[in-house]
Amino acid sequence: MHVNRVSGYCHALALAHGLTADFAEQIQQASPMHDVGKIGIPDMILLKPGKLNDDEFEIMKTHTTIGAKILKGSKFDLMKMAYDIALGHHEKWDGSGYPSGLSGEDIPISARIVAIVDVYDALLSKRPYKDKWPVKKIINIINEQSGTHFDPSLVETFNRIVPKFLEISEKYEG
Repeated sequence: MHVNRVSGYCHALALAHGLTADFAEQIQQASPMHDVGKIGIPDMILLKPGKLNDDEFEIMKTHTTIGAKILKGSKFDLMKMAYDIALGHHEKWDGSGYPSGLSGEDIPISARIVAIVDVYDALLSKRPYKDKWPVKKIINIINEQSGTHFDPSLVETFNRIVPKFLEISEKYEG
C-alpha cells in the first residue's frame, strides 16, 4: 500500500502547490517507481530489524543509482520523471543528501515532492525496524526539517493539506 499512498500524496501535493493537472497525473504515475532500485539491495539489509551499520547504509544508498540505471534512457516524459524521482528522492534541500549532494532547486521538483511524501509515509508505517509514529510527531519532524531536508515552499503546502494526506492514508491502510 506504500506505493498507492505515495502516489496519492504526490498527486495531492502537486495540485495544492499549483503545479499543472498534467504534472500531478504524471507524478502520481511515476512516483511508485521511486524505490525500484531496492530490487538490487540484499534482503538481509532491506528487512533488517534494526538500525543499519555504516557499510549496510552505504549499500542501501545505492538503491537510488540502481533505480536510475533501470529507468534511464526512455524518450517518454513519464519515465524521465520516474528516473528523476528514483535518483533524487534522497537529495536534501541543503545539499547533504545522496547520491549527488544536489541542493535547492537543482533537485527536480518531482524528487522534492517525493522526498516529503516518502518520509511522511515511512514514518506513518510500521516497518521491520520500527513502529508507526504518531501523525503529529511526523508533521513536527517535516516542519523542523523545512529548509534543511525539505523544500520550504513544499512544506508550507504540505501543512495546508494535511487532512488530505490523512484521508489518503486511511483509504490505503495496510
